Amino acid sequence: MTVQVVRPAGAGHETLWVSFAAAAVLALAALVVGVRAQPQAAAALAPHQIDARTQLNAAEQGVHADLLVAAEEIAALHESDQTAPGVEQLRGIGLPPFSQGPETRARGGHEWRLRAQAHELVYIGRSAAPELAASFLLRVPTDGAAHAHGGEVEIWLKREGGANGEGGDGGDGGDGGDRAAAAWPEALDDPALMRQGWRQVVTRYDAGVTRKDASH
Repeated sequence: MTVQVVRPAGAGHETLWVSFAAAAVLALAALVVGVRAQPQAAAALAPHQIDARTQLNAAEQGVHADLLVAAEEIAALHESDQTAPGVEQLRGIGLPPFSQGPETRARGGHEWRLRAQAHELVYIGRSAAPELAASFLLRVPTDGAAHAHGGEVEIWLKREGGANGEGGDGGDGGDGGDRAAAAWPEALDDPALMRQGWRQVVTRYDAGVTRKDASH
C-alpha cells in the first residue's frame, strides 16, 4: 500500500509573484513616461514681438480678436471682387473693428486707413484714445506664395507715451491719459515698423495654453 501526502493548497507564493509582476509593470511604465517627457519650455519672443495673451489689455485683446476675424472676411472680399475692400465698405457691412458704435469707441475709437501694396493689404488703425488701446496695423496677404511672410496674416501694435514710444508691456494700458495719438507709419516693411516703435502681436503657446486658447 502506497501512501501519498497531499498538502493543502495555499495562495502565499502566488500572491507574492503577482505583487512582483505588478511592481515591475509600474516601474517600467514610470521609466517610459520619464524618458518620453518633454521639457515645458515657453516659446521665446523676439524683441520686436508682444504676446497677445499676456501683454494686451482687455480693449486691445478685443481689437486683436476682431482683426483676426476681419482678415478672413477681407481676404474673401478681395478674392471675390478682385479689388481691395475699402474702409468705408468694411464699415458699411458692419465689420468690427471698422464699424462704428459704442463698443468701437470703448476700444479706442480707431481711425482706419487702407494702404494697398504689391502683395498685401495693410489696414492701419490710429487710436483716438491711446489711454484705452494702442494703435493697430493689420496685414492681409493677397499673394501668399510671393509674400515675404509666407502668406500669414500679421497684426502689429504701437503704444504711445511710454518708454521708447511703446507705453510698456504690462497690459494695463490705462496709465497714460495724456498720451498723444500715434503718427501714421511712414513705411510698412518690418525694419521700418520696428524703428517707428511698432511691435508684432503674436500668440505664444506653452504648456499653459489649452485647446480652447489655441483655437483663438
